[in-house]
Order: sequence, then structure tokens, then C-alpha cells
Amino acid sequence: MDDNLSAEPTKQSQQKNGQRDQTKSRAVFYLIAILLPFALLALFELVLRVSGFGHQYPLFIEASSPLKAQSTLSGSYLQPNPEVVKRFFHLPEFAPPVEPDTFLFKQEKQKGTYRIVLMGGSSAAGFPYGRFGSPAGLLKQQLKSVYPDKNIEVLSVAMASINTYALLDFTQEVIDIQPDLVLIYAGHNEYLGVMGVGSVYSQSNSRATNLLFLKLKELRLFQLVQGLYYWLKPQTEPFNHNDSSRTVMASVAKEKNIPLDSELYAAGKTQFKENLSTIVKLFSQADIPVLLSSIASNERNQAPFESMNSTSANSLISPDKPRSSQRIIQQGVSLIENGEQSADLAFAIAQAYEKTNQMSDALTYYKKARDYDLLRFRAPSEFNDIIAEIAASHKLVTFVDADEKLRNDTETGIIGEEHMLEHLHPNTRGYFMIALSYLEGIVDGQFLPSPKSAIETDDLWRTQSMLRSDIMLAEYKIAVLKSDYPFTATKQTVRLPSAKDAIEELALKRIAGMDWLSAQQALLSLYQEQEAWLEAATVAGLMFDALPERGDIARIASLLYLRVNQLGLAEYYARKAIQYMPTLGLEEQGNYYLSLGETLFKSGDVNGAIEVLDALLVMQPMNQKALAIRQRISPP
Repeated sequence: MDDNLSAEPTKQSQQKNGQRDQTKSRAVFYLIAILLPFALLALFELVLRVSGFGHQYPLFIEASSPLKAQSTLSGSYLQPNPEVVKRFFHLPEFAPPVEPDTFLFKQEKQKGTYRIVLMGGSSAAGFPYGRFGSPAGLLKQQLKSVYPDKNIEVLSVAMASINTYALLDFTQEVIDIQPDLVLIYAGHNEYLGVMGVGSVYSQSNSRATNLLFLKLKELRLFQLVQGLYYWLKPQTEPFNHNDSSRTVMASVAKEKNIPLDSELYAAGKTQFKENLSTIVKLFSQADIPVLLSSIASNERNQAPFESMNSTSANSLISPDKPRSSQRIIQQGVSLIENGEQSADLAFAIAQAYEKTNQMSDALTYYKKARDYDLLRFRAPSEFNDIIAEIAASHKLVTFVDADEKLRNDTETGIIGEEHMLEHLHPNTRGYFMIALSYLEGIVDGQFLPSPKSAIETDDLWRTQSMLRSDIMLAEYKIAVLKSDYPFTATKQTVRLPSAKDAIEELALKRIAGMDWLSAQQALLSLYQEQEAWLEAATVAGLMFDALPERGDIARIASLLYLRVNQLGLAEYYARKAIQYMPTLGLEEQGNYYLSLGETLFKSGDVNGAIEVLDALLVMQPMNQKALAIRQRISPP
């Protein structure tokens, strides 16, 4: 009986164990059933990648610029990928013909290096001047003067046509190169840039859909499905740049009319605010500070591109029947206050106020004219409010007011042709002031130690890095831009300017396709022949900036800057010449150190000069020049 009693529980236990095993088996079966499709998709993805299907465009690639061949680089260098914009398009030919400028930098950041990265669209990229006339290039030039003894890199991943979607997509890759500071100047391309709500480059006005695309676009499976979709529905393809004669600006407008407070307007505003907030949040989480700048555009000398005018507005501003400034103000303001959103009328009111010297009111209506402009190539006024609000609400983010910096550099407080080339791209002075606002943000925010001396705007402006040939080339690019929509109804022919001298002849050769380095070498010889020493120094300095580790070129720049008593820049290049000194005889090596010592002594840094001489004497104890100078400036 005891045996029977003890056997019963055993059978029950076996049944329960069997049930548990069945439950586990079913769970495993369901798990396999659920995971199997994902495993097959992962395998398919792997097969596609191994077979070479699809494309990938990283933000940074190994340096392959023609400039690299001219510079004996040690270690691995990277540069922004000139094809990176193609990552946003199914087929490369549908991408706009834009690319970031070439900035070479070491893949492994060196100890003591302070790395700054600038992000943004065409204004951040410095169109039409390019790298050395951009905010990044001009800031680099300013930092050389203010911090000649610091190793500060200024890189840029900015380029035309992109907006905050691209910046968001770049953010993690920027974090990966370990910047110490990020600068952002963006906002003008939210409506008509890549993935902008009113652009031909946008296939969805849904932010959620666009963000999903950014997440999936690198997957080869997604690219395969995308390819099949476009193959089946070719009419949905993005714009094809077959007509190379058209400007990018003339090609991008899809939803041409985007009224203020319309659904598309609100979508662009939301896109900008949420994308920018996410970008700065990601940098903050990575413990990387950000200088977030307001953006500027031409208010005074750029009439609205497209306007929605009532009969009353058209009557008031008709050129066939001119009205007095007073009448335009009285009747026009009343129309605007009663809901009229005519950009043309607001612009006419602003001009009328300016004629009567009422500058504050003129500025108000110039801003309204920009905000009412239906063709949104310029960011509306409230974007700067959004920028300031985001900066204030995120840690490690500092607001930089470049817009106000430009206003303060005018007599009227209204931004116009003094700082702008057309609707929103600054001229050399405009870009210089944007760079200066970042420099002051760096100093005021104590991101770098306090400079040895006060920042002198006039001195920095005197040594800015744009030369006459660069400006002539840029003016030609602007003439091409303004020869097409939306500046003219039909495309116009642009004639090449005539050259008045050898410098301008070189600019024409650049327009015809002469490479940058050859032009710089010719410019350096020309300026030396003309004894234009500051211009020659600028050319030599820019050549070294483009050719890292060419100590011989840095020495030429140092000697030329020393000749014109630009001691900060002379010191910067003298230090770079020593750092990347080529193979030389003992006397020539000594001269590199003596030049730095001379520069420091003339700057008033006697102790620094003595340290350099002592370092030279350690290597060359019998260097007679060093001994004599050491004795003269610091006798025992």
C-alpha cells in the first residue's frame, strides 16, 4: 500500500514535467518562428552586402584629395566625403551637384589638439567663396592671430542644399571624430533643401517618414525595395540634373507658394525645431558643447521673390501710378494690420519708412516682407527665435547672435548689400562678421584660455583670408546664380568679366578650370614680384593650411607675415614650420628656431623667445647666432 501511494505522485510529476516540456517546446518553436524571418532577412542583407549591391556614403573618408599628393602626410588623414549628399537619393544622378569642401585632418586626434566642427548649409559652407572665405576658414584665420601657440583645427561638413535632416544624419559621425566644440549655422534650407517640405528633393512632408528613411537608408534590403519601387513607378523619381546649365537654386522649388502659417509652413517650422533640438541633445549627451548661431539674410536689398497681392495692394504699389511715401505708409500699414500678407506691399512700406528716416519701422516691415515671401529661400524671422529658445533650453549649448553682429556693423541696423551678395549669402565682410561672432562666443564662453591680448576687429579684418582673385571668381558665380530663376523669369547668358591685370587674369583662369594649387603658386610669385607682402603672406599661409605638414611653406608664410609685422600670424606659422620641419642642414634648422625667437621677442614675449633660443642651444650648443642673441636679450 505504501508503494502504491508513493507511485502516484511520481506519475503526476512525470505528467507535469511532460506538460512543462511541451510548453517549452512550443515556446521555442514560436520563438524560432518569430526569429526565422529576421534571420533570413539578416542573411539576405549580408549576401547583398558581400555581393557588392547597393551603396554607402560615409561622412568622412580616407584623404584622397589631389592636395594630399603635394603634402608628405604622416599617419592616416580623413576628409569630408565629396559624395556624401548621394546618401539621401536612390540614384546618384538625382542628387544636387554639391559637396563639402576639402578639410584634411588626422584620423587619430593628436594630444593637445582642439577640434572645432562647423555644420550647416551653403552659407555655413561659404558660398560662393569656398573653404577659405567660409565662416570656418575665416574663423581659422582669426584663431591663428589670437591663439598662435595653440593647435586648433577648424573643420566643416557644411554644404549647399542640405538642412537639419542632413545635419541630424551627420551628427553621430561628427561625434565619432571627437570634436571639442561644434558650431551650427543653419535654417535657410528647411523648405527648399534636401528633404525640405516644399522641395523637389522631398518625397514626404511627414517628419516621421523622413526620420524612418534616415534610419533605413543604409540597409541594402531597403535599397533593393526602394529600387523596385522606383522601377515600377518611374514618374515619382526626384529631379534629374541633366541640364547642367541650370543652377541648383533654379531647380529645387516644387511647392513654390508656401504662405505664412499655411500647413506646409507649419511643417517646415516643426521640422526645423524638432530636428535642431534632437541634434543639440545628441551633442549634449556626448558631452560636446555647441555654439548655435542665429542666421541672417538680405532684408534691405532683396525684394520678395513671390508675393500674394490683393487688388488694393497692387493699386497702392503700382509703378504706373507712384504714391508718396506717406500715403504708402498710411494705407499700406492699415492693409497689413487688417490681414493683408502681401510681401511686395510690406517691402514698399519698409522702403517708404526708410526714405522718411524711420529705421526701426523700416526694419519691422523689411522683416515682414521676408516672412510673407511665398518662395521660401530665406528662413522666416521666427526661426531665430526658435534657435535662441533651443540654445536656452539645452545644456552645453550657447547662443551666438550672428544676425545681431551683422546689424551692429551697419549704420541703419538693417542687413543689406553691405554684407550680402544676394538674398542670403554674405559677402566677405558678412562672412567675416559671422566668424567673429563665433570667435567671441569661444572667448566669452571660455572654451579656450583668455587670449594674451584683446581682440581687435580692425586688425583681424586686415588679415582676413580673401584675396582679389577669390572675390572676382565669387562675383562670377553670383552672376551665374542671379542669371536664372528666381532672380529672372528666363535664364540669361553671363559673360566673362575682362581682366585688368595679371591677378585678374589668374581669376579668369580659375573660372576656366585652373586648379586651386597652381593658381596659388602663381599668385604667390606675382605678389612677391609686386612686393605686396601681406597678400603674399596670405597666399603662403593658405597653401600651408591646405597642405598639412609642409613645413617649408609654413616658413615662407611666417617670414612674410613677420615682414609686415603681423606677429600673431608670423608666430603661428613659425611654430608650424618647426613642427613640420623638412630635412635640413644644421644652419637651416637653426634659422627656423631663430625666426620664432625673433617673432616672440618683437611681440614682447621675451621669456618665450629665451625658451626657444635655449631649446635651439640644447640641439646646437655652438650656434653662434643663438648664443649672441641670447646674450643680448638676457645677459647673465
